[in-house]
Amino acid sequence: MHRRIALRMAAAALLSLTFIAAAAAHQIWLEREGDGLRLYFGEFDENLREASPGLLDRLSPQAKIAAGDKTLKVDRTAGFFAVAGTVAVDDSVVAEDVRISERRAGEKVTRVLSRLGARYVADFKERPPVNTLDVVPAGKPGAFKVFYQGKPLAKAKLELIAESGWKREFKTDEQGAVEASPPWRGTYVIEVQHTDATPGKLGEEAYDTIRCASTLSFRLADGLQGPPVPPMVTPKR
Repeated sequence: MHRRIALRMAAAALLSLTFIAAAAAHQIWLEREGDGLRLYFGEFDENLREASPGLLDRLSPQAKIAAGDKTLKVDRTAGFFAVAGTVAVDDSVVAEDVRISERRAGEKVTRVLSRLGARYVADFKERPPVNTLDVVPAGKPGAFKVFYQGKPLAKAKLELIAESGWKREFKTDEQGAVEASPPWRGTYVIEVQHTDATPGKLGEEAYDTIRCASTLSFRLADGLQGPPVPPMVTPKR
């Protein structure tokens, strides 16, 4: 009896660590599809998209219109989260998944508050931050700003990633601003990560550190034809 319980606990811990390891490299991002949007979890540069059953089942994201805080319905499908509601053509939509996980190093246990964020924009007009870690357009194509807890994040490293898998790294200035011009037409994702060692509480649950990973996605209709998009990969877990 005790041995079976121990084996189940070990299996659960291993599954948790597998998810943490994947989430450390994964992002969530939004893509417009008809009148709604799709929220994916995976690696945009590799066209890797998690599925259900699988790691997609470990997320419970919330989504809303960035301006006005209008909540949108989020439903899990086999390959993505369907985000539905009345979304105007120029609306910016944000999503976030928040959870506390444990990391073990020997006898030491660290409780990590993980915040995976995503934002979609249809244009480059300047917008205020909403997510805890947020990337927003700065008023013109190729100009962006990064905010953490509503304040500009200086010296933040970010990647501009094309749908072909091409990517380039940039760093924000002291005002959290960066110039990152996309070279081709098509869909792009900007990814930024940030770790904050400040402990705190999420409701009644305590955590030791915060790890944030956020994306900004947009699509350019004009420009040169870029490299081909790699085949989509759906891992079996």
